[in-house]
Amino acid sequence: MIINLIIAFNLGLFSSLHCVGMCGGFISSLMLVTSDSNEINKSKKKKNLKSSFAYNFGRTISYSIAGLLMGLFGLALAELLAQFNIHFVLQLLASIILISIALNILGLFQLSMRLESIGMTLWKRAQPLAKGLLPVDNFIKAFLFGMVWGWLPCGMVYSALLFSLTTGSALNGMLIMLCFGLGTLPTMISAGYFIEYLNQFRQHKQLRWFTATVLIVIAVALPLSMTLMQESHQHENHKSKQHQVEQVGDSAHMHHRH
Repeated sequence: MIINLIIAFNLGLFSSLHCVGMCGGFISSLMLVTSDSNEINKSKKKKNLKSSFAYNFGRTISYSIAGLLMGLFGLALAELLAQFNIHFVLQLLASIILISIALNILGLFQLSMRLESIGMTLWKRAQPLAKGLLPVDNFIKAFLFGMVWGWLPCGMVYSALLFSLTTGSALNGMLIMLCFGLGTLPTMISAGYFIEYLNQFRQHKQLRWFTATVLIVIAVALPLSMTLMQESHQHENHKSKQHQVEQVGDSAHMHHRH
């Protein structure tokens, strides 16, 4: 499970530049709305930073809730299809999606728009809640707006959600999405201060190739991690059964001696 959490964190870390294009503009404006022009510069920066943390904390909470729900769904699916290796199939599917996202970053395959269009129905229902929180002029509103914004259709988030589904556990699914959300924090928190620089930075060809390569490595690691975990689990089961057999044999031998 530790391997999966590391993969989820790195997925969030290396896909967060994609999030800058979607959320960075809002975060940048959030920094301005929550500030009073009469405040001294130091106090203003402190308030802006708190607002950014509140927004991103709310967004990460929503990711975690979605991961919990997907983990529950994965558990039900695993029980329903117990005779099949459903976890491996789902992680293989997640790998295919990650590779597609990598190709999308390189401009070779338009996946994001297709995936994000799937979630537009849910977002249309959540959007009025977001509008009701405007203007975002305090920390509570920033937190609640982040929770609503966490349901914004995003191909990167959907790939992480599919990954959380493969855990077949509500707790593990939640932890996967929590780590994914934490991975996005460095870029998203700094976006309010460096939005123009980050937007220019994410256009660099070398960065796109680097990010795509990392995503492909993660995609390859998904089924491999599952295979290694299954082999380890089978090895532990084999050792446990062997130990039980040895105990039964020793017990029978002692009984025979008596």
